[in-house]
Amino acid sequence: MSYLDGTVLNDFQAKEAQNEKFDANYGMVDLTKDSTAFVDYVSPSVREKLNTISSARDAVLPVMKDQTVTVTTTPGFSNIPINLGESDTYFFTAYDVFSGFRQYPSTYENNQIDGDWWVEQTLRNVLKAMAVAKDDIIETVLEARKTQQLSFGTQVSQGDGTFTFSTSTDILTINKAAQKDTMFTNLEALMEANQVGGRYRMVLTPGGFVVSETEAFKFQTDQTKQLLWAQSAMPPDRRYITNQISPASDNFKGFLVRDGAIGIFENFPWDFRNGTAFAGQEWGITDVEMPFTRSRMNFYTNNEATDATAVLTTADTNNKMTHFKEMALWDRFYIVYRYNSAIGTRVNDIVKLVGATS
Repeated sequence: MSYLDGTVLNDFQAKEAQNEKFDANYGMVDLTKDSTAFVDYVSPSVREKLNTISSARDAVLPVMKDQTVTVTTTPGFSNIPINLGESDTYFFTAYDVFSGFRQYPSTYENNQIDGDWWVEQTLRNVLKAMAVAKDDIIETVLEARKTQQLSFGTQVSQGDGTFTFSTSTDILTINKAAQKDTMFTNLEALMEANQVGGRYRMVLTPGGFVVSETEAFKFQTDQTKQLLWAQSAMPPDRRYITNQISPASDNFKGFLVRDGAIGIFENFPWDFRNGTAFAGQEWGITDVEMPFTRSRMNFYTNNEATDATAVLTTADTNNKMTHFKEMALWDRFYIVYRYNSAIGTRVNDIVKLVGATS
């Protein structure tokens, strides 16, 4: 395949270009990252271990399982309940998202496009693609951890807004009337009724919040009040959009997630932590979170001599005996979640949602 075919020009032109790649939404990445601050079931020592542990080992978390507690109305020495309880352990799976790119600096000598600009835009494109892969991984975990039980004995709803939970699909369907601004309060009330109350976040397909926000905007000059008051159960910073879930024929699809129900911790292998460097190669960790992926990344850079004449369609002696630069980006992370000893029969604090069209 030719390298930058069609852009290699000898005549002078301004070094400006456009990047065709679309921007997208990576809401499941953002939700998981923002939820991590509320992960209170992973101790600081285990968090540190997750950052550095080898794939050959597991970070094991101890758990006290839920128990049926015996309570009596008859006090006495012989009536003291034993209530011993039961313990368990569980651990998390590490995921890898890997990519990179190569640059031949000499090919920009006679090029309309500036080399530094090209590298910057290529890096952005790589990070966007990695964020898509990361969003898909998180969706897989949310799908596996979605509740399979949800009681409606004490459901709170208003007017003709209704929720319907299917134990065959494990999906909570929200009808059109319930998708207005009161949807957020009703959902939190529903989770409270199922004894998994707290603050929730929601990630939906594009357009998922259109109905609720349109209702709020109907109040014109009072719309700020409506957004803050009527939708206070889930303000805008707790709503996320993703392009990695297909709504199919529904108004929207997505997940309702309690703070801390899911979290994410990066993992940095030995050479990257220690900044190994030799023979034009370097291992390291980015100083700050990368855009789109919301993570500090392991990176590897390499410089090698090469004959790069084959990458251009037009012969250029600059590329006969030259070099290339390449970078590998490795986002390695653990997705953590609360323990549930019987997810098939015990309510979980992750709910799969579908917005009905009627």
